[in-house]
Amino acid sequence: MALRILLVDDELNVLKSLKRVLVRSGYDVMTASTGFEALEILAANQVEIIITDFRMPEMNGADLLRQVKINWPDCVNLVLSGYADFKSVVELLNQGLVFRFLEKPWVDSELLENISEAKVKYEQRRAKRVRDQLLMGSMSALIEIDNDGIINRFNAPAAEIISDIHLYENKHLANLDTAQNKAVSQSFVDKQSSTLFINYACTSDLAKSEEVMIERCLHDGFCQLLKLSINSNSMSNIFQLTRTPSVVTNESDFYHHLALCEANKECYALVYIGIAQFQLINDLLGAEDGSHLIKLVLEVLKGVSKQPVKVLHKSADRFVLFVPEIKSDSEILTDLNKAMNDLKKLLPSKYNDAHVQLYGVYGLFPEDNLKGKELVNQMQLTMNYQVSEQQRICSRFDPQLVADYKKNFELSRLLLTAVSNDELSLRFQPKVDTKTGQILIAETLIRWYEPSKHGWVPPAHFIPIAECDGQIISIGRWVISQSCKTLKYWTENNTGVRVLAINLSARQLKDDPDWIDFMLECLSRNNLESSQLVFELTETYLIEDFTICEQQLIKLRTWGLSY
Repeated sequence: MALRILLVDDELNVLKSLKRVLVRSGYDVMTASTGFEALEILAANQVEIIITDFRMPEMNGADLLRQVKINWPDCVNLVLSGYADFKSVVELLNQGLVFRFLEKPWVDSELLENISEAKVKYEQRRAKRVRDQLLMGSMSALIEIDNDGIINRFNAPAAEIISDIHLYENKHLANLDTAQNKAVSQSFVDKQSSTLFINYACTSDLAKSEEVMIERCLHDGFCQLLKLSINSNSMSNIFQLTRTPSVVTNESDFYHHLALCEANKECYALVYIGIAQFQLINDLLGAEDGSHLIKLVLEVLKGVSKQPVKVLHKSADRFVLFVPEIKSDSEILTDLNKAMNDLKKLLPSKYNDAHVQLYGVYGLFPEDNLKGKELVNQMQLTMNYQVSEQQRICSRFDPQLVADYKKNFELSRLLLTAVSNDELSLRFQPKVDTKTGQILIAETLIRWYEPSKHGWVPPAHFIPIAECDGQIISIGRWVISQSCKTLKYWTENNTGVRVLAINLSARQLKDDPDWIDFMLECLSRNNLESSQLVFELTETYLIEDFTICEQQLIKLRTWGLSY
């Protein structure tokens, strides 16, 4: 779609000349001869750039642009006027009302160059507005970085995960990681990998760290929004281990070694290994025995193969094992079975009741078509799936599991802007009274059409995603608002349907304490009675905090609403 420019000037010959130049350059041009006419056009059309004269009768350029700033803040405004007006325009420039001052008579090439720069400015403003909405409205933990990886802003949920994140503003993303491996972080910033795992330790307690997963939520060409989440499947690394330098290596050296193997086209296996139920074992036996168990595991991994191996200690209970010259599943599985048997022989009797077991995911280079760093990240996602499914096996890396995860994450990202982009719609399923044949109530159903890639996304797919990441709250409010508008229209047109049934997520009850006030405001605004809405509760999240949910349900009943 061509960029739309509004020209405002009381001289018709100026409008004609400007329009001819801009249309020839591929722009969609609208014209107005007065400020009042310009405001009417803006109210009815989307306009990206305004080029206005300064001296005009009735409403001058300054008054016009002040109205534009209030009502259409994304518009980029240029003043095209005589040099004598420059001093008057300086104040507008200082106030941010005007992007550029262009002098009459203009030079076509300079005019077009300034419009190109104004277009970039418009895209920056629009992109920032979207990021502002996401940072303020999302329940996900989000941070904003620029294209160099510098942290600009963060929202409240991010501050809950990174408690001292305010100390990292205007610093590189790598500073959040205790290892401060800038090369790895910069690779993620440069979009060479889709996921970044860091170990974060609060400055007030450096001895305790948590593994944080960082995913790219939005990239608009100017900045990136990153989603943070605690990797709850991995324990904080609170153990000080005596490491064997030839086996346990730091992250930078580990990945450097993988890169050398890849450059020399040497095959290898990577195994992401975890200790099953380590948190429970550590709680039962104590931190000292937990630390001793980790040392035993490292000793076992050291001798897993006749070839020289390397181990990356990712977190307290997780390791990445590098085994060279592995070409098949059977070879690595043989080595892993040996490791498990060796561990059983090494374990003192006090560990017998703990049922110590190793589990993990392995991948082969080059067979899996992924290089080391990306293979490790994707195996970690598969590990998290194994933990959630309580699987205690060592399985081959499954790219389909990762693909499903990435698709869900992509849908979560796209869902963030679905409401503002008018991609959601409602359908209504009538409920017929079998005795009278009349339709007295209808059930509200939500639909999502994602235009860029996915098309119609089934509710059974996107609703669980929305409930998981908290977007169900803003979506639920949208459904209530639109349902009330529809019900008002039906009532005014005597359709006979006076009641709507709306599915309500229990997460709305739990995490949105003001939703009932919002709903009552929607009812009042549309002249509806509380008895005209019936809520049908979904089961998810209800049992998590029944007390809060029960309080909300009592409040609903107090206002005469049914559920």
